[in-house]
Amino acid sequence: MRCGPRQAKAPAPLNAVAAAAILVLCGCGYVGPVLPPSPQLPAAVTTLQAIERGDQILIAFTTPIHTTDSLTIKRFSEIDLRIGAAPSPFDFDTWAASARQYSLTPPPPSDPDNPQAAAMSKSIPAAEWAGKRVVIAVRTAVKKTDHYSSWSNRVVLNVIPPLEPPVVKTEPTAHGILLTWPKQGSGVQYSIYRQGPGEQQPVPLGTSDHPDYLDKSAQYDTRYQYTVIAREGSAESLASQPASISMADTFPPSVPASITALAGPDSIEVSWQRSPEPDLKGYYVYRSTEGGPFEPQGGLVSLPTFSDRNVQHGKTYRYEVSAIDQKNNESGRSAAAQVAF
Repeated sequence: MRCGPRQAKAPAPLNAVAAAAILVLCGCGYVGPVLPPSPQLPAAVTTLQAIERGDQILIAFTTPIHTTDSLTIKRFSEIDLRIGAAPSPFDFDTWAASARQYSLTPPPPSDPDNPQAAAMSKSIPAAEWAGKRVVIAVRTAVKKTDHYSSWSNRVVLNVIPPLEPPVVKTEPTAHGILLTWPKQGSGVQYSIYRQGPGEQQPVPLGTSDHPDYLDKSAQYDTRYQYTVIAREGSAESLASQPASISMADTFPPSVPASITALAGPDSIEVSWQRSPEPDLKGYYVYRSTEGGPFEPQGGLVSLPTFSDRNVQHGKTYRYEVSAIDQKNNESGRSAAAQVAF
């Protein structure tokens, strides 16, 4: 039987070809491994801090923003904060078994598109742990209470009886403002703070191992407020009540030293050591002739030298010098320098 000519098939529509190509591509795509579900374990807290201040233990830290597998934490189900005696050698399991747990409300849910660490704090009466060496640590959970993070960095405190806020007194002196307060015991150190004009907060000024401090940088006619905090180990007092003072310049310069008088052909040259005060205005020179009273010689001298040309041969002269500052406070007179002309 003779077959007739085979008829050619009509070409497939363009849409059908495209669909077939898509099916082929999908069938040949790479299929990755199936990932296990996230354990939802938060990263450990690394910012835990604690200090004994006054009669309270103040604790602060920030929450993590990611889990251990780098997923964003949306909300915390629990914050587990504990304080307990420090075992030796230290072991977290041994410590946690006897540590006291303190309730801490979890922070509000975080924005998953802009996660932010939440600042957490807790204040605990120090009397509960007075005289003990304690360890403080915290951990968090996001899924359920048996899915905790690792414990945070631990803080060790030696809890002592509360330090009292120092009672500060101020006194103006020729060398600065002197601060004094009652001593609180051996081993206590004091931090001094000062707030001057235009400053919003007290700024650290220095420290002292003794119950006093001299502020040599204080300026005259400027009002300052001073506060002092007592510290011992990891404990500190509350800040003292502010002590205010404005020191008026009523203090004369130091007495000029090393005065000499040398006779020349037709004058006596007097010199002395320059006074160190920054507000020095100048000097006054006084002269005694043949044992008579001292009398001022001319006006104010700006340099530590004086040339006396009003002299006569055959007479003995004695010279004394005083210093004066910008507020016209005059020092005592120097030792006398004597010379025969």
